[in-house]
Amino acid sequence: MTRPATLPIEAYAPLREALPGARPEAARWIGSGWGAAAFLVPSADGDWVARVPSAVPWSVEDLEREVRTVPLLESRPFEVTVPRDARLVRDAEGALLAAVHRMVPGSTSKGRALRGRARREHLAGIGRFLAVLHTTPHEATRAHGVEARDTWRELSLPRIEETMALAGPMSRAWLEDRVRTFEALEPSSATVALIHGDLSGDHLLMHEDGRLSGVIDWTEARLSDPALDFAGVLNRFSWRDLEVVRAHYDAPVDATLMERARVYIDIVPIYSVTDGYIAAGEAERAAGLRKLAARAAAWARATGRGNRTR
Repeated sequence: MTRPATLPIEAYAPLREALPGARPEAARWIGSGWGAAAFLVPSADGDWVARVPSAVPWSVEDLEREVRTVPLLESRPFEVTVPRDARLVRDAEGALLAAVHRMVPGSTSKGRALRGRARREHLAGIGRFLAVLHTTPHEATRAHGVEARDTWRELSLPRIEETMALAGPMSRAWLEDRVRTFEALEPSSATVALIHGDLSGDHLLMHEDGRLSGVIDWTEARLSDPALDFAGVLNRFSWRDLEVVRAHYDAPVDATLMERARVYIDIVPIYSVTDGYIAAGEAERAAGLRKLAARAAAWARATGRGNRTR
């Protein structure tokens, strides 16, 4: 996405009102995603992050969801830091200008090489973090308005169907195989837990020595399948690494969790084809379709099924 140069000037006065001592004129851009651009806003009592909604239709709803969830996260005994003191900043007409929270310490793990003990400690921290998150009492999630969503039926399947209408025959056959594989795992009986829903190297922060320091971007948090968070670890790490995470995950695990995680990570490119197209245009969709085609071709070579899709 295009990098914004500055925090929108219309947000200055509302930010000063919401955060006494804030200096929005000194804000600097720190990152962007499909749904929001993030700015660091210095203030008299420390740094804040202001996340400004993008033009995509789900942006405002996502940021509002995150702000509702933050008080629940603050109540959990995490070893790491999560967003705190979240609030919404609106204009005089009630339109959302930004969602703000205190800066979470650490730097992104994406693109940084982690080796040896530093890597093991980082992965162990992820496992302990997920165990605390996934054992959040359901009564607490409901009290904070966290929604329950069936990740597979409500989110994945509609995107798979949309993608199949655009994909080639090999990719369609591969996606059909992924659907059959997942549904044979009886996902309806899977454990439901509070999940982050969008784990990646961008959202896992760490100290200089590699230890996990914080987890950010909670716009996808919901009561759903914990296998999605295990799949999210694979956005940054390997299957061998995920086994280290699992070894430090002191929470119940159902029999097919890892198999479901494999399907979730396999089909990640469908989000570029669907949501990415809305947020970033045709190039993002094309990239997603290419990734799917490559995965389908590898599957066809491994299974000898290539001729069946001609």
